[in-house]
Amino acid sequence: MLKAEGIRKTFREGSGIMGELRRLLGRDPKGGVKAIRGVSLDVRRGEILGLVGESGSGKSTLGRILCSILEPDQGRVLFDGKDLKSLGKKDIFGFRRKVQFMFQDPAAAMDPRLSAGSSLSEGLAIHKMGNRRERKEMVGGLLSEVGLDPSLATRYPHQFSGGQRQRLCLARALSLDPELLIADEPASALDVSVQAQIINLLLEEKKERGLTLVIISHDLALVSYMADRIAIMYGGLIMEIIPRDLLGALDHHPYVKALWASAEYQDDMSKALILDGEPPDPQNPPEGCPFRPRCPEAQKACEEEPPLKEDRPGHLSACHFR
Repeated sequence: MLKAEGIRKTFREGSGIMGELRRLLGRDPKGGVKAIRGVSLDVRRGEILGLVGESGSGKSTLGRILCSILEPDQGRVLFDGKDLKSLGKKDIFGFRRKVQFMFQDPAAAMDPRLSAGSSLSEGLAIHKMGNRRERKEMVGGLLSEVGLDPSLATRYPHQFSGGQRQRLCLARALSLDPELLIADEPASALDVSVQAQIINLLLEEKKERGLTLVIISHDLALVSYMADRIAIMYGGLIMEIIPRDLLGALDHHPYVKALWASAEYQDDMSKALILDGEPPDPQNPPEGCPFRPRCPEAQKACEEEPPLKEDRPGHLSACHFR
């Protein structure tokens, strides 16, 4: 359904006071932040793909590139075999209806000056779906679908709880009847009980609407509950792509092994594999495998960037020794 090939993205810094300070510290601000360093990935129609990584791994940036909110510096994204860069104005307009994005912070994602009903009907109006009366009925139906009373359409975002705002964001993403929904940390800012409600709601919508989902999260345990396949990122690269039923059953990439141990033993962290060091600096990433400075199994070959290779059907690993 969706395919990313050789995606690279660098965010350039300005030349102001902070840029001058970084230059004095020996960091060239012109180098920028290397958020994505060469990622290839496919999303299969009808599946749930989990995209997991710690803060700064590049997963949210990749999600925005997949739905064309951001453009890559290098590489390309294909939807149904068509390169997004080659699409004309009419075709890209249609693409934006088919692929929707749920932002990480539901409070920041909603315009505080618009009522819930106005936010939901905005996309409908832009895509010329129904007249004003029909759009009002659609908004009521969407609110009911995500578990909110239609009478709440007149309220403003600050009058909703965090869980209700996340439901509003989901309703807005579903309003155009998309084929693919990319959800960035859909439950991270919520209480545990509300997290379960939102996750179950996403699963229900996938089933009812036949959606394809990409779930972006730092929580491997949560994603392993939902996803059919899991892609794990570190330092702007994909370390491993794993079918859910093989998670924990393979000799994983050393980073994935540590990540899975922390998820498996989160109630008793004394059993988890604790890693030394810090995540890589995206302005000055290490040569070769980005996990090399922290890897207990690192060798000379790790100074060269490892390819993402398949060692069994459906399982890919970016490690020289797996």
